[in-house]
Amino acid sequence: MACVGSFRSTALDPALDPVLHRSALTVVWFQQTVGVPSGDDAEESLRRIDWESLAQDDEL
Repeated sequence: MACVGSFRSTALDPALDPVLHRSALTVVWFQQTVGVPSGDDAEESLRRIDWESLAQDDEL
C-alpha cells in the first residue's frame, strides 16, 4: 500500500509570526496494511522522522 501524508505544525523559526507562518512536510511511505497509522501503532520509521530538519516554514 502506497501512502502519502501531508503534515502541518507551527513555524520552526521562532522569529516568524506564528499567525502568518506554519511548517509543513509531505511524507510518502509503503506499508503492508490499509489501516491508517496513528500514534504508537505507526511504524517506528514514521515516528522517528526528524521534523526539524525536514519540514519547511511557509507563509499563509
